[in-house]
Amino acid sequence: MRWKSDERSTVHPTVSIKSDRGRTLGRKNMKTLNPMIKTTSAALLAISLTACTANAAASTTTASSAKTGTSSTYAYLLDTTDLKKAEVDTSNATGVLADVLKNGVLTIATSPDYPAAEFVDDEGKVWGCEMTLAKYIADSLGVDLDIETMDFSGTLVAVDTGKVDLALSGYGWKKDRAESYELSIGYEGDPSSTESSKHTLITTAANAGKYNSLSDFVGSHIMAQATSLQEMYVQDEILSLDTNGTTNYEPVSTLDQAILGLASGKCDAVALDNSTAENYVKSSDGQFALTNVYFDLTPYGDFQGNVAAAKKGETSLIEAVNTIITAAKDNGYYETWYKEAKEKAGVTE
Repeated sequence: MRWKSDERSTVHPTVSIKSDRGRTLGRKNMKTLNPMIKTTSAALLAISLTACTANAAASTTTASSAKTGTSSTYAYLLDTTDLKKAEVDTSNATGVLADVLKNGVLTIATSPDYPAAEFVDDEGKVWGCEMTLAKYIADSLGVDLDIETMDFSGTLVAVDTGKVDLALSGYGWKKDRAESYELSIGYEGDPSSTESSKHTLITTAANAGKYNSLSDFVGSHIMAQATSLQEMYVQDEILSLDTNGTTNYEPVSTLDQAILGLASGKCDAVALDNSTAENYVKSSDGQFALTNVYFDLTPYGDFQGNVAAAKKGETSLIEAVNTIITAAKDNGYYETWYKEAKEKAGVTE
């Protein structure tokens, strides 16, 4: 996710292009076809801060009263007590990072409809491997974590407007995104996966044999999540073939809308990353079918994994985040969080 994954790269790319929300995994709980995504707002805590202590040996500066570890607002996501945290030099922190350290809270945006990266359980709690990563980032910085849930289309807007400090929502690296935001290094839950790096379209069982190539989708009604990698692929590889403008491409805010559109006959096909597509088909009781037609990803480059996004110019923050992500990858933490999140979300590949 959503070029390598974009976004939400669903589970996320490896030399692959994971979905945007790359999302290469699949947005939403695949256990049911149309689960209502519940959102939850974490109450901001009034935090009384004392002077930050900078370690002369380039250690992490923290707000002494920040709630971290098991005292964090989102302590259920991860207990970092026995984990090796990244050593982040924040002695020269500027911009948003300096504010985060001063206020003792890292606020992130996410659209929790993309299991196993981010999703909401029946109790309204936000889960997912990217949310666990966010908790690890906050703990490594010595601050509390606050998660703001919203539609996917609003996550980067929240970064732009300063509503949040950082966004983790299944993004994949894209050239235009890199030009507009500070993007972190990539991270992926299953580097060995090749299926998760594919992107395809699903249709109804009745039309299963209708589509055998991308050109066969010309003239059809296609839905994809707005600003996702799949939207880019549809525009670049299907709409570009339509010299007469007969194809109806409709961007939607959530995958729920696209899947409901397909189920109700409002569209002919939905563009998804392969893993997400397989899960939707499996959970449709025979209503949907895989087309086994894949987008050509070779023109987009070879960027691995999903990425976090910060406002353009916030290099101090993104450099700290990169250091922390590197630690999570080097210690094998992220792959473990991904497997745990898949199990909890009921996501299969």
